[in-house]
Order: sequence, then structure tokens, then C-alpha cells
Amino acid sequence: MAMSNDDYFWTEEIAASIRRVGITKAAQSEFGQIKFVDVPAVGQTVTKDETLVAIEAEKMVQDLDSPIKGELVNVNTALADSPELLNADNEKDAWIADVRVD
Repeated sequence: MAMSNDDYFWTEEIAASIRRVGITKAAQSEFGQIKFVDVPAVGQTVTKDETLVAIEAEKMVQDLDSPIKGELVNVNTALADSPELLNADNEKDAWIADVRVD
């Protein structure tokens, strides 16, 4: 059974009104080895249930919709050159962006 988009992400409050977004271990397992990430840009506004990031992996190519709404204040730019970082053993290291929530 396929997971819902909500199952793909974890979020964690890292400062007042700032939430870090990353992918879950379950998503890592479903996707397989991640080979490409279209990294979003700082300053970009994201809307819940609209594309946050595009991922190409061993088992799928997919746009993933944001679990939250807000402005990107920090992105994991290392993903552009090292998309495999989203396959980190420690789920908290598999982060995509920090979002200032509305």
C-alpha cells in the first residue's frame, strides 16, 4: 500500500515559528536510493499540499507536496551535489528546508 504525502515528511520546531522539514525513514525505504533533488530556494513561499521538492530515486520520480505553509528561510543546499544525504541513517539528518510558518 502506498503511503500518503503526510507520511513522507517529519517536521520539528527548531526556533520560534521555524520548522525544519525532512523525509521520514519510511519514505526513504519506499523511495530507495535518492539520486537527484531539485532543491528549493531560500525566500520561496511554500503552500501546504503544493510542491516543496522534486526527488528522483531508485524506485520513483515525484514532486513532494509541502506538509506546512510558510517561507523558506534555510535550505539544505548540500542536497544539490549530494542527494544521497536524504538517505541518512539518522532521520533528522535527512532534512530539506527550514520554514517560517504563518
